[in-house]
Amino acid sequence: MTERNLRRIVEVSVRRDSGRKDLGIMTVRQALELPDVPSLEYSHPDLNSRSDGRFLTRDQLEDYARYA
Repeated sequence: MTERNLRRIVEVSVRRDSGRKDLGIMTVRQALELPDVPSLEYSHPDLNSRSDGRFLTRDQLEDYARYA
């Protein structure tokens, strides 16, 4: 994983039947240290994905941290 990408900022949310609940803003490293919960979603570190409703899965965030 690249150190530069691990320092990027993401917003972490949990997806529920009633909608999305924001958990907080943290670095990619901190987000990847959270438990592996399938309902967690992450904003893209390089895009304003929050405004257009696109979120990353944990696997996608790990790929970003490793290769981007």
